[in-house]
Amino acid sequence: MTDEALKKKISQRDWVAEAPVVIVACADPILSGNKFGQPYYMLDVGSSVDHLMLAAAEQGLGTCWIGGQFDEKNVKDALGVPDQIRVVALTPLGYPAEEKEPVTERKPSSEIIHRDRW
Repeated sequence: MTDEALKKKISQRDWVAEAPVVIVACADPILSGNKFGQPYYMLDVGSSVDHLMLAAAEQGLGTCWIGGQFDEKNVKDALGVPDQIRVVALTPLGYPAEEKEPVTERKPSSEIIHRDRW
């Protein structure tokens, strides 16, 4: 979406609306697979947005995953998204206003990886 008024209407953060483009990632849960009570649409959209963000970074574009920090009803009403469709994530897309250093502090793998048992 590129409409300035719509970007402002659906974003809860000013910097999101300032991006030239805001991508609204949606899914139809009815068309999604479901295994052991886990709907696939969340994974499918998550994987798609992740790939989009990686491809954007390769082109020098900036993005930011916005999931759960938006009012889904407000987004759906503003964009005319049908009731059965879920808005899963938003991501602004554009050239970064500033370059930031990569995060270098990481937890040691021993704190986040478990082998055989938790």
